[in-house]
Amino acid sequence: MDGSREHDGTLSNGEIALVIDLRSYRLTAVKKAAYRFADRFTAVLGSPEHDRIPVVLRFAPGITETAAQAHVRQFFQELLDQELREHIAGETNAVRTLILAHAFSNVDLIERDR
Repeated sequence: MDGSREHDGTLSNGEIALVIDLRSYRLTAVKKAAYRFADRFTAVLGSPEHDRIPVVLRFAPGITETAAQAHVRQFFQELLDQELREHIAGETNAVRTLILAHAFSNVDLIERDR
């Protein structure tokens, strides 16, 4: 297994346990990815310990191993997407702030009597 995530890969009692390395993924990205999959499973986030956070994916009764594994794979794809979005947002924050400041610099935000 790689250092960014660990799991035993098996569905047990309708759950799959994961450990996500917070050196690879920001906690915000984990939360956003979990939210995106709320219609397919419930992600229960544990308390972060050192650089890792335990996550349990709880599926609806009757889900097959194959379907659960497909959701886990899609979850990690979404997690990577969210992490990249967070990274880009951090890199472009100064530019976005400058653009917004310029956009509102000539706008009177208070309506005044004329």
